[in-house]
Amino acid sequence: MLAPVREGEVLQKQAAANLAMATQDLAEARSAADKAHSTVLHTLIECGGQIVLYRPALQHYAVLFGDFDTARHVAVVVPGVGDGTSLCEDWIPGARNLYEAAEATTVILWKGYDNPADLLAAAAGSIECNDVLVTAASELTAFVASLSVRPHQNLTVVAHSFGSIVTGAALADCGLQCTDVVVAGSPGMTVDELRQLHVEESHFFSEQAPGDAIAELGVFGTAPTSPTFGGTRLSTNAPNHAVVGAHSEYFEPGSQALENIVDVVMGRYSDVVDHRSTLAEIAGGLVAWSLRLPVVPLRAAGRHYDGPGFRVLVNAVRLAELGASETGNLVSEVLDESGRVVAWVVHRALAGEPTRSTAAAGTARGPS
Repeated sequence: MLAPVREGEVLQKQAAANLAMATQDLAEARSAADKAHSTVLHTLIECGGQIVLYRPALQHYAVLFGDFDTARHVAVVVPGVGDGTSLCEDWIPGARNLYEAAEATTVILWKGYDNPADLLAAAAGSIECNDVLVTAASELTAFVASLSVRPHQNLTVVAHSFGSIVTGAALADCGLQCTDVVVAGSPGMTVDELRQLHVEESHFFSEQAPGDAIAELGVFGTAPTSPTFGGTRLSTNAPNHAVVGAHSEYFEPGSQALENIVDVVMGRYSDVVDHRSTLAEIAGGLVAWSLRLPVVPLRAAGRHYDGPGFRVLVNAVRLAELGASETGNLVSEVLDESGRVVAWVVHRALAGEPTRSTAAAGTARGPS
């Protein structure tokens, strides 16, 4: 009787064939002095993972880190907008950071879809109804299903930025099956409520760093970090941790954002740290909301209008919303910094520590 073929063996065979093709393509790219293509191929080959998906003409790649057969946890990372530079500088390093922080886990970076280079351009093209998004969602669903995850393994989809839009469409319309979902820096998931994604509330998690204006746009549906959406919003920052304050920093080593993602991937739900809004964040959110109000009617009209000036209208609305978000972030930062200054002054006063002026005066008087 033949022994069953293990999923890891299938992936290894695919990776070996893909590695041979990538090595040949790298030699040709170097001969042609194609620096950009050479950099991407070199990164794929030398990153320490297995290339389990290789469609270079479409710039579709998937890289697996770890041993699929022995792993108890599987994480599929779906990146967002960008190009080959993002693959080398952000996506692969981020996936590796997750792999190195999560024990007994296989991490697969899956960029098997035609991602846009710019989020605002994607929004202007009404990608909510775009065939490209439908295809991407179908491809993600098929890839996850092809992994043949076994009963003792849990699978988490970790989606960043535009990757969360693809994941949302896959969950809502294509039947994507997974144990947990984590979205970071999401500008929306094509829906307005978690129930539309067919995911249990206890298995959906979101992250939004302070200062991440992209995540506040909500141009592809309600932001998943909104209290009205559902699920759990995770904290991204904590004392004595690396600071996460931008759209591309959720996988920063030593950050609470990465720690929370790791806890979800490993099924340690009791260890995740929920987000608690500060007064500064609430005030900044109210400012952004009030600044967005004037463009709400235009935004609603833009969803149903495709006549002359459509792209101008859509881009103007997006820029106005981005400006509102940035202003709200600035207000939050100013109030937060002011709060730190006040807390420091109060602490010094309560501790009875002399200020420079009183200390100098004491020195001038000398001993009595």
